[in-house]
Amino acid sequence: MKAIIRKDEQAVSPVIATILMVAITVVLAAVLYVMVSGLLGGQTTNRPVLTFGAAQSSEGNVSFSIASVSQSFPFSSYKLTLQVGTVTGSAAAVLDEPSFTSITVGTTVYRVYWSDLGDENNLNDGDSFRVTGNGVVLPTGSYTFYLLWSADNAQIQTKSWLV
Repeated sequence: MKAIIRKDEQAVSPVIATILMVAITVVLAAVLYVMVSGLLGGQTTNRPVLTFGAAQSSEGNVSFSIASVSQSFPFSSYKLTLQVGTVTGSAAAVLDEPSFTSITVGTTVYRVYWSDLGDENNLNDGDSFRVTGNGVVLPTGSYTFYLLWSADNAQIQTKSWLV
């Protein structure tokens, strides 16, 4: 029996080989770009997970504490705002005690005080916020306090109550 051996040594045509090489190069470049693009964006800090305790009303003011926070960050990493009914004020930086943050909602100015329990200038468990009117008691209505991340104004946590 005679063995059959092919004599043509021609493989893939040069045109097909070129197209395959270009396609493989494009795919590898895309994969490399996706892998490296996350590294080039710089370090981003994860926002903390934070919960508030119950709201307590006293003398026309409302106070609530931070029940837990996953990570401690300086108070300058946060902003806050207040919504009264359906109207929301502009976001403003959290100010250290004894100062307060003024939030204007509609035509009314509200004061938000932050109390730093451990006096370390970070928002931690046990710290608290107090919302007051500007020298007057809080008017009757529904309120929502928003704690925001200052880098991108993303919402970290809210606290709602009725007066």
